[in-house]
Amino acid sequence: MKKGRTRRVVGVLVAAMFVAACMSPPLRAFENLPDTVNLKSGSAAELHFTLPGTAELVSESETVISSFDQSLDSLGSTVTLKAGDTPGTATVTYRFLGLIPVKTVAVTVEAEKVLIPGGQSVGVAMLTEGVVVVGSSDIGNTPSPARIAGIKAGDRIVRVNDTDVTSAAQLQSMIGEGGEALIEVVRGDEVLVFDVEPVRDARDGAYRLGAWVRDSTAGIGTLTFFDPDTREFGALGHAITDVDTGIVLPVGYGGIYESSVIDVNKGKSGQPGELLGQFFDVETQLGEVKKNTDFGIFGTVNDPLENPLYPNGLLVGTRADVHVGEAQLLTTLVDGKIRAYDCEIVKLTEQSVPTTRSMVVKVTDDDLLDATGGIVQGMSGSPIVQDGRLVGAVTHVFINDPAQGYGIYIEWMLDAAREGSE
Repeated sequence: MKKGRTRRVVGVLVAAMFVAACMSPPLRAFENLPDTVNLKSGSAAELHFTLPGTAELVSESETVISSFDQSLDSLGSTVTLKAGDTPGTATVTYRFLGLIPVKTVAVTVEAEKVLIPGGQSVGVAMLTEGVVVVGSSDIGNTPSPARIAGIKAGDRIVRVNDTDVTSAAQLQSMIGEGGEALIEVVRGDEVLVFDVEPVRDARDGAYRLGAWVRDSTAGIGTLTFFDPDTREFGALGHAITDVDTGIVLPVGYGGIYESSVIDVNKGKSGQPGELLGQFFDVETQLGEVKKNTDFGIFGTVNDPLENPLYPNGLLVGTRADVHVGEAQLLTTLVDGKIRAYDCEIVKLTEQSVPTTRSMVVKVTDDDLLDATGGIVQGMSGSPIVQDGRLVGAVTHVFINDPAQGYGIYIEWMLDAAREGSE
């Protein structure tokens, strides 16, 4: 009888302690622990459990996690994991007071990745999926039918009367006979349908929606990486957006092409510089663009790409590998050769989820400063190399200080390249 009562008392005390812990500030930190941790072979990670208890490791192989250490402190326990040489998975389960499982973290160990760094100038040409509305206009004295119906700048017209729209010229032919048209548009995450009746333009007799649309874009940038195992590439480090509406343009069809830098507009404070380049026809196409994301453009190449500075490639650097200090960026100017220029990573942003503007990079190389003033348009995607690893890419220039600009962690580009393709 006494033993049963004692067990009940102990159970009540444990439950009370758990409830009290759940209301404490340390639990809020505990709740921010990741559900998953990805490690490269040989790398390490720390997990800070801010509740009293113990952690246990379950691994599919003894060589997946090479070391597993716990150190107790006043707030709980710190677990240090080091990845072994064997790719695989493991789980870390944390038990409150060694009894109640309150957190499980899934750990994945991957072999270190080797990529061929880019640095070469590439032309990018892309047809959009559908056509992008960039504005509206009245037709003579008649208000714009598209605007009256509710179609807005930034909408994508993807279908007319259940037929896919692939170009601005095709859209015009689809409404060329007049009459009501059911126009399907994509607005953010919504799909909307509008009933629009085109108006006849007295100037030339053509029927019009009263909407300005865009169906393509082109420019030059810099290749960031080529994966010799998959033939995938990444470039730019940021999205291709519509210049008028700012939306990320979805890819209908796109390609990257051999490009030549023919001149440089040197950057200065308040006026960003620019690489002036040219590229030609399908005979110079290097690969196909399949995705346009906030973290760059991605696709596959027709033939393997090379970098004479690193013919065997470079190991990928994780966020944990990057540090404030000396680095190099790889880019191509008018001589057509990939060159390494000295720079400095002057600031890092702590990021646990993919986000742009991961770091601030400052050009310190006198040759590059003399030639360009620092970072200029067209250098987006230039690889950043530190301690013999590919760690990121240049993305944007500071308008008031062209010697400096933003960069992105290479991890985020690789995550974006894999998303939806696994």
